[in-house]
Amino acid sequence: MTDLDEALGLLHKEDRENARSLQDVRVKVLDAASGTVVPLRRRRFVPVTVAAAALAVVATGAVVMKPNDAAPQAPPVAGSTGPAAPTAEERAVSRMSLVSAKDTLVGAASKIKTSDQPVPPGKYRLIVVTGEYARGVSFGSSVDDPQPLQGGTWMLPQTTKTWIPSDVTGEWLNRRTVDGPPKWLGGNVSQQKAAYQPSPTDTGERKGVCGDFFPQSQPRKVCGDPGDWDSPAFYERLPRNPQALYDWLRSYTSPKGSTPQAMFHIATEILSSGLMPADLRAEWYRAIAQIDGVVLSEGKVTIDGRTGIGITLADKLQRTELIIDQERGDFIGQRTLVGPETDETWLPEGTVTTSVTITTTVVDSTG
Repeated sequence: MTDLDEALGLLHKEDRENARSLQDVRVKVLDAASGTVVPLRRRRFVPVTVAAAALAVVATGAVVMKPNDAAPQAPPVAGSTGPAAPTAEERAVSRMSLVSAKDTLVGAASKIKTSDQPVPPGKYRLIVVTGEYARGVSFGSSVDDPQPLQGGTWMLPQTTKTWIPSDVTGEWLNRRTVDGPPKWLGGNVSQQKAAYQPSPTDTGERKGVCGDFFPQSQPRKVCGDPGDWDSPAFYERLPRNPQALYDWLRSYTSPKGSTPQAMFHIATEILSSGLMPADLRAEWYRAIAQIDGVVLSEGKVTIDGRTGIGITLADKLQRTELIIDQERGDFIGQRTLVGPETDETWLPEGTVTTSVTITTTVVDSTG
């Protein structure tokens, strides 16, 4: 989901400035999926800010996670030494939910339009990303000085618009706006101590050939890089077969053990680009349906006034949902919710920490 609907060359900003290789970036994204760092790709929406505090950790687009790929387990029975085994009824419900999610994804795939709206010469594809993102500061502990995690979390409303010319090697335009003051979600310290830290890249307008909005960064962004999912070349090289795509996701996430969490994370991030072609998107849904643990969310999910079905993968730390228009098969967006055992104990389970919707249209001009 990132051929950049946000088209943000921004999303590679930190890595280019640090002169990291593409493989380094890939490992960092996978680290995010396994919960060791903040998800990298969300930084194209909300850039990282550094809090002026020792051991501060900034959450952008999702609260900070710790390594834990285990699935949530039922609470232990009194007097037992381990988790309670699920009942036959619980196992049946779980199987029904899993089958329902797979059937829904496959059904959504069959409803996707066979082609996307073309971009005639002189026109532009406009990708609008409307979202709210958790931004906060966490004060951690060290081995020498263990202590409970402290901090606070804010929610930032932001819109990113990217105009991409019909000739994608031409000049792109990216515009970011903050749509209101940050909202305090909660904390176990005062708002003053966990004060919101704005970033200079939260707002502004930037231009760049092939979406290279930071031309002074190193290594340089390369037009047509087939390994960069900001580039159409990336999607052209992917197979159009769900099993082959599933195998690709498993191989791509192999540095982190090809866990369901890593595969679902990467699949959702790439889908979120807004530039994935319709024919590939259909098979992509079918590939996601094969990931272990994917279930159907309870009820319909509404974000930014748009309603769809939620396809979910959860662990103890967080729950990630991708939202699909059940009638048309269109990808609406995604959201992340706090799990039952998050480190940010001041956030109740179910608190939304990321909520993003994506729309794509063809327009006559930029701006």
